[in-house]
Amino acid sequence: MRLFASIPTSIPAFILTLCACAGLALAQATVNPDAAKKPAVTIDITKPKEGPGKVGWWNDAVFYQIFVRSFQDNPRGAKSGDGIGDFQGLITRLDYLNDGDPKTDTDLGVTAIWLMPVMQSPSYHGYDVQDYKQIEQDYGTNADFQKFVAEAHKRGIKVILDLVLNHTSDKHPWFTESAKPKSEQHDWYIWAEKDPAYKGPWNQKVWHKKGPGFYYGIFSDRMPDLNYANPLVTREMLDITKWGLTDMKVDGYRLDAIRHLFEDGQLQESAPQTFDWLKQYFAATKEANKDAFSIGEVWAPSDQASMYVGGMMDAVFEFDLAGAMVQAAREGKAQPVIDAQAKVLALYPPNQYGRFLSNHDQTRVMTQLRDDEASGQVAAVMLLTGPGIPFIYYGEELGMTGDKPDENLRTPMQWENSRTAGFTTGKPWRAVQPDIARKNLVTQRKDQDSMFNLYRKLIELRTQSEALRAGSYIPVESANPGVYAFIRTAGTTDPRGRNATDAKLIVINLTDAPIADYTLSAQLRLGDPAVSTELLRNVPITEAKWSDAGTFVGWKPFAELEPKRGYIIDLKVK
Repeated sequence: MRLFASIPTSIPAFILTLCACAGLALAQATVNPDAAKKPAVTIDITKPKEGPGKVGWWNDAVFYQIFVRSFQDNPRGAKSGDGIGDFQGLITRLDYLNDGDPKTDTDLGVTAIWLMPVMQSPSYHGYDVQDYKQIEQDYGTNADFQKFVAEAHKRGIKVILDLVLNHTSDKHPWFTESAKPKSEQHDWYIWAEKDPAYKGPWNQKVWHKKGPGFYYGIFSDRMPDLNYANPLVTREMLDITKWGLTDMKVDGYRLDAIRHLFEDGQLQESAPQTFDWLKQYFAATKEANKDAFSIGEVWAPSDQASMYVGGMMDAVFEFDLAGAMVQAAREGKAQPVIDAQAKVLALYPPNQYGRFLSNHDQTRVMTQLRDDEASGQVAAVMLLTGPGIPFIYYGEELGMTGDKPDENLRTPMQWENSRTAGFTTGKPWRAVQPDIARKNLVTQRKDQDSMFNLYRKLIELRTQSEALRAGSYIPVESANPGVYAFIRTAGTTDPRGRNATDAKLIVINLTDAPIADYTLSAQLRLGDPAVSTELLRNVPITEAKWSDAGTFVGWKPFAELEPKRGYIIDLKVK
């Protein structure tokens, strides 16, 4: 079975070092079934990891995930009315995301964008790249993309790209050449003369027949995996990474399917070589742009995902926490999110993880919540007040719904109540959702209690508050299992908030009934709190009886908590 490349003599020393660090350069790999087995680690979830709450611009950001194909078709010009979103159309909607003027209140207020794949691809989704340096022609040209990035930057919006390192399209010229057994590029992918026959992590077929041999593709026969044992592959992907940061001026990357980068025999997830390679890749990325942000898709439990943060990536997406927030909102019970958040705090450097509710691969959050708007609103409060880096999937702020298949999770943005949702003047590439009448921007702008206006207000409050953006998290005990409460503090390194310059108490009634039977208690050292203010709806507050140390016990800030309602209290400190 031929899995790894020989080493050409003309490879730069840095690339050889990168591959050698992964144990790959000198010989074929020896399969070690115990390679990834690590001793069990006991996590004390009462002890959050220490460190700075802010290490880069991303800790101040609110991200918005966009599928360009579904966001906005250019209303005029050559591609107008083709039913497919493009960069010219996206530019016309940037002022919706953030108009760059902090005095206005009509924009959503996000400060960063994650673009799903935008490079040339034979598929609608773009995760099988055919040319890494050419913008998908449906979306425009490289110049259109560069104009979009420039316009986003003018408004204070950072832009990160989805970068698919693990595999390419089977239509990529590299793979076409690699399929020739005697080609110099044969070892750019992983080939075997006979079918190894073993299956993938979810019992899928991973070895695919082509010509006289078989190639490895963990996701599909249309997505062959690259062979990172070959230093030429590493060199090429580093060049593509740096090109995006320098020539295209992007601010970082979301790294797709990153834990599958290396295969060590039948070990197809989180192989030791993947960790070693990423350390060198991370260093090279920072060398190209010290402020570049990298966040990885590691769809795994928190204890596994967190291993990639620190020296390999700036952050990863927190799937367990996402599931717990949705579960709490759906079931009306705080314990799932309390436990998940405590575990995350113990595993990650402070705030260095992406928090989200759903993404392009998952049933949309409102569908998971049975289209209950009140549940969606408390989920939004959890998302945008908790620690970490928040990501909003486009249309989530309108309560858009969608279930499998994947195309139905990625339908056109619902700008207005019309047949084409204001997305295009032609026929949309995919039909809009049937709930367009109430889930569109025009309608929701007029309703102060709408999902859109809640998201806009929450983003505004987060942007204005150091505590909400990058502060510490202090749990608050509640006597009612349907109440989730916590405090965010900034301006202090004391884990109990001593000398905090900014402190916010978040209280959420997750149930669908009013709650009067509750009290809140927290072990704090805030000092001498002044009169508090509720920030979301200016609800009157019953002041706490603070101890001399700044602790409160048995506090009821409101006589009754409304059903499915979140509150943000500014704990002013004298």
